[in-house]
Amino acid sequence: MKSMKVLTMILTISLIVTGCNINQKTSTSDQVAQSAINSELIHLTMVKPKTINPILNKDKSVGYVTNLIYDGLFTIDENYDVVPQLVEKYNVSSDGMSVNLKLKDAKWHDGTSVTASDVEYTIGLIQKNSDSPYNVFTQNISSVSVNGTNEVNLKFKDAYAFSIDTLIFPIVCKNQLNSFAEKDITEYKKNLVGNGPYKIAKYEERKGIILEVNKDYYDQLPENIKDIQVGVVPDEESQVSLVMALESDLANVSLDDLSKFYEKEFNITNYEGREYEYLIFNYNNKFLKDVNFRKAIAHSINKQKIQEEGYMDKATLVNFPLNSNSKYYDKSIKPLEYNKEQAKKYLEKVNLSSSEEVKKVNKNSSSSNSSSNEKIDNQKETIKKMILDLNLKIIVNKNNNERIKSAYIICENLKEIGIKSTVQELDDKEMDKALSSKDYDLACVGWELSLIPDASQIIENSGYNDEKLTNYMTSLTKSTSQSNKQEIYKSIQKYVRDNAAFISLVIKDDYIVKNRRLDGKITPNDFDVYDGIANLNIKNE
Repeated sequence: MKSMKVLTMILTISLIVTGCNINQKTSTSDQVAQSAINSELIHLTMVKPKTINPILNKDKSVGYVTNLIYDGLFTIDENYDVVPQLVEKYNVSSDGMSVNLKLKDAKWHDGTSVTASDVEYTIGLIQKNSDSPYNVFTQNISSVSVNGTNEVNLKFKDAYAFSIDTLIFPIVCKNQLNSFAEKDITEYKKNLVGNGPYKIAKYEERKGIILEVNKDYYDQLPENIKDIQVGVVPDEESQVSLVMALESDLANVSLDDLSKFYEKEFNITNYEGREYEYLIFNYNNKFLKDVNFRKAIAHSINKQKIQEEGYMDKATLVNFPLNSNSKYYDKSIKPLEYNKEQAKKYLEKVNLSSSEEVKKVNKNSSSSNSSSNEKIDNQKETIKKMILDLNLKIIVNKNNNERIKSAYIICENLKEIGIKSTVQELDDKEMDKALSSKDYDLACVGWELSLIPDASQIIENSGYNDEKLTNYMTSLTKSTSQSNKQEIYKSIQKYVRDNAAFISLVIKDDYIVKNRRLDGKITPNDFDVYDGIANLNIKNE
């Protein structure tokens, strides 16, 4: 199953409409804008949407808002684990080729029931729209069978360990959309009825949305849950400015903008994102084919320093390409720790018996009737000299400051154990060319982790490959038991560590800036940055 980037557009903003009460009859355009700090609503922003249909929308900022309006069969919690949402219970068949889902007694915002037919319609709509960001999540579904009003059975083309993890797309209302031509279902007037904790009370294309609490929501909501106003804004710069001006209460901001918010007016919530950073080896290099040489490199790298200086402590150290709080990430498996003496010991174990230089030494030793110990000593001296003559090429993208800092730290670390290296800073095209042509020895690279906890594509692209690891990965993707998946993943993580197949560095943090007038905890993740917004209270009421 290929890795997927769900809703990858940049967060953006424009003018915000503020302070209007949802029960007020006066039009929004006639009202005087007021600072969000005096409002009884929670204020958010989004880019002007091309559509608010959650299946067809591709903008991340709009998707975060539609997550408040529409629920899916499953959702992703703060640890990037999949948990039921509209699903009351489910059962995966023993062969992993199907799943039976029973829905909760949920209602659409017009009072009608959410049914199995809505699920069937939603999946069909996604599959018909190849440019839907959720399309990749439905590609393994071969058929959908409806059983009554609240039970649905999904059949899969192939058994896949993470089939349930793919069912995170929002469910749309068949009765609202089915009668319209596909070209018309992007219109906002066709998409005003959702099934989530907030419903659309008012929508103006150029102004924004008023979201009011869904009092008929199927799940329990906090007693003091607040209504929300979403303003439409032009760009990311405007978004940042509005939060700083206290015209918006919450925003997902970049590391570059974070320093602007260390003021008494704001709270910062950091959370583990999906930007995974790691070091890969070129296995065409005879030294890097040797596990002892790779382990020497792994033990030489001061990952703590990379975290602190390369990523300014704004990242989480990881040992494997999974979110560190995921149920599949095994924290009991410790990394090859930073230890220069241990690194040097592994260098002494490097065996290049198949190299021409060592073969030549062996031949000369044999012709001179040298003892076995002398032959071994000669080999070691030859390999030691070969290592001293090395100059490893470390490539890194010149447009990524964090990786550049990391590359130079790695270069300095290697020097401390007697390995010379040179950092080459390349632009995007040069980097792609060097990677594809294997014109490097080490490469500092990144990968956006999939929302599906399947690390197989990252491992495949690391360049490391052997039969045992392939068998592990095959067993993992076909596993249907939760405990079995965790056990296999543990074996994979240990195997990758023991063979230094690649070196995991960090997963970068993301940030939510919150106006201090809001009290309470949110639990954001990259799929849903507003998760927990229902728990927020307004201090100045």
